Amino acid sequence: MTMTATYLTLTLIASIAALGGAVLNLTGHRIPVTEAQRLSVPLEWLRFPIGASYALGFLGLLVGLAVPAVGIVAAAGFVVFFVLAIGAHLRAGDRSLGRAAGGLALSLATLVATGMYAAGQDDLGGVVEAYVNDLPDPWWPVVLLAVIQIGDAAMCFKPASFIAQCFTDVGLPRALWPVMPWIKVAATAGLVAGLWAPYVGALTSAALVVYFVFAVSAHIRARDFGRNLALNATGSLVLCVAVFVFCFLR
Repeated sequence: MTMTATYLTLTLIASIAALGGAVLNLTGHRIPVTEAQRLSVPLEWLRFPIGASYALGFLGLLVGLAVPAVGIVAAAGFVVFFVLAIGAHLRAGDRSLGRAAGGLALSLATLVATGMYAAGQDDLGGVVEAYVNDLPDPWWPVVLLAVIQIGDAAMCFKPASFIAQCFTDVGLPRALWPVMPWIKVAATAGLVAGLWAPYVGALTSAALVVYFVFAVSAHIRARDFGRNLALNATGSLVLCVAVFVFCFLR
């Protein structure tokens, strides 16, 4: 089987799985409801962010057929999603990892196949050459954002009181708390790599924009309109958008 056929097959399977996940969660099917109850995940999360994440990932995989860079972002997002899912299962003492482990394996395979397919195309479908700077300019906001992310990670490993309160206010299940610092560490690594490989930094900063859009939405849904929303989540979102637009895009 050629790389193109492998890529298309995995993308089709992953897209169908993502669409199924979106439908099940957005309609409140008993399968995700039962699992959420077992893992102490708030039921209102089934529609947003879980169902919405499946739907966005489904669209991203389809768009990736035309623009491989988007497919890479979508597949990488699913990898993070299922790592979080496995972490939630393990923290809850639940060893029923079949669906989450299968989703992670499929996501990893799709990510690798998409990356290899894109590498054989013309510059990730022409996206990098057309829209991404040869080097981040200016570079210092990228470094500033990386420092903020690694500092945030350090405070999340053993959550500082205000971070723990923030997690509690938005209803983040305690099973997911230990995963949060590793997301920040990965973001830091991506931003630092972006100083030499700008498309990696662009993808990382775009992923951070999505992350903080979800964070702002979580605060609004929890009616937490204090400093956590106004300064932490919204301020971080603005900074990430600025770095993405003004440092990495032409």
